[in-house]
Amino acid sequence: MGLMISTVCLTGVAIVGIVIHRQIFRHVASNYINLVLGMIVALVPMLNHQVETFHSEIFMGMIVAPLLFYDGMEMRFYKVARNFKVIISLTVCMALLCAIAAGFGLAATEMVSLPLAFVLAAISTPTDATASEAVSHDLIIPDQESSFLKLESLFNDASGIILLNMAILWYINGYINYGQTITNFIYSAVGGAVFGFVGGAVVILIRQALIRSHINLVNTANSTGTPSKVIFLVTPFVIYFLAEHIHVSGIIAVVCTVLLHNAEMERSNLLNHRIIYDTQALIGMIKEVFNGIVFVVLGIMMVRITRGNVAVSHPKEWLLLGLIMYVANVAVRFVYTWALHHLDAKSACIFAFGGVHGTVTFALAFMVAETSVKKSDFNLVLMAEAVLIMLSLLVPTFIFQFILKRKPSDRDVVVSLYSEILMAEWLF
Repeated sequence: MGLMISTVCLTGVAIVGIVIHRQIFRHVASNYINLVLGMIVALVPMLNHQVETFHSEIFMGMIVAPLLFYDGMEMRFYKVARNFKVIISLTVCMALLCAIAAGFGLAATEMVSLPLAFVLAAISTPTDATASEAVSHDLIIPDQESSFLKLESLFNDASGIILLNMAILWYINGYINYGQTITNFIYSAVGGAVFGFVGGAVVILIRQALIRSHINLVNTANSTGTPSKVIFLVTPFVIYFLAEHIHVSGIIAVVCTVLLHNAEMERSNLLNHRIIYDTQALIGMIKEVFNGIVFVVLGIMMVRITRGNVAVSHPKEWLLLGLIMYVANVAVRFVYTWALHHLDAKSACIFAFGGVHGTVTFALAFMVAETSVKKSDFNLVLMAEAVLIMLSLLVPTFIFQFILKRKPSDRDVVVSLYSEILMAEWLF
C-alpha cells in the first residue's frame, strides 16, 4: 500500500512540474523545476511521509529500466550495430579509465582507503541521458556528440554496477579476485544481451500474433490493439526483473529488447497505423512523466541524505571527494575522446561536460547500504556522490551557454518560413 501511495504522489508532483514548466517557466528546463518540487516535498513533513524510503532495486526496475526502454525507442538498431566498437570503447574502456583515475585520485587524499576510493569511483562512472537533457535545454548539441552521449548512457549502467560489485568485494575481503570479476562481467553482460534479444523476440512474436489474430482482434484502422499496447507497456518491467532473477544484467537486457522493437518498427511489421501512432504518443507521455519522477526523486533524496547524516558535520571531506571525482571523470572523458576518437577540442569538451550524473548514481550509492560497508563510510559515499551530481548538473548548465548554439524560437521559425515563401513568390 505504501509503494502505491508513493507512486501516486511522485507521479502527481511530476505532473505539477510539467504544468508549471508549460504555463509559467517555459525557458527553464522542466527537470530543474521537478528537482525543486522534490526538495519541497522532502521539506514538508506531511508530504515527505507519503513517500516511501528509497530502495535501489525498486527504483532501477520501476523507473530506470522502463525509462531506458522508452528512451531507447529513438535509437535505431543499425546505428547501434554500426557503432558497436564505439559503444565498447565508451562504456567499457573509458569507464574503466574513469574509475581508475578517480579511484587513485581519491586515495591520494588519504581521507579514504583504496577499496573505498574505488567504491566511490565505480558509482561515479554511469551517466544519465535524462539529466543531460536538463543541462542542454533550448541548446543544440551537435549530432556526433549527442550520439556518443546517448549510446554511452544506454549501456554504461551495467559497467558501473559490475565495477561497484568488484570494489565492494575488495572492500569486504581485502583483495580483488580478478578471475571471478572477469567471469561475473562476461556472464552479466553477455547473458543480459542474450536474454534481452531472446526475450524481446518472444514478446514481438506474441504481439504480432495478437495483432494479426482474426479471432479476438481485427487488424483494421478502427482496431485499437489494446492487448498489444499493454504488452508493450509491461515489456521493460518483465524483461528487467526476469533478467535480474537469473543474475544477468537487467539494464543490458532491456536495452537489447528495445533494439529489437526498433527493428520491428523500422520494417513496419505493425501494419495497423493507428496502433503505431497511439504507441508513439504513449511513449512521449510516459517519457515526460518518468523524466519528471526521476528528478522529483533526486530532489527528495538530496534533502533526505543531509538529515541525520553525521558526514554533514565534516564538509571538507565529502566536498573534496566529490570535486575530485568530477574533475577526474571530465578530464578522462575529454582526453579519451580527443585522443582516441579524434574529436576536436570543442567537441571533446561538449562530450566531457555532457556526461551528467543523476539518480542512477544515487541508486548505485544506495546499493552500498545493502552490503557490509560501514555506516560511516556509507554516509560519506552518499554525500560525496551528491556533490558529484550537483557539479555535473550546474557546471555544464553554465558552460554550455557559451559553447552551444541556441535552438530557434517559434517566432524565428515562423519568420524564416514566411521569408522563404515571399522569396519563392518573388522568384516565380
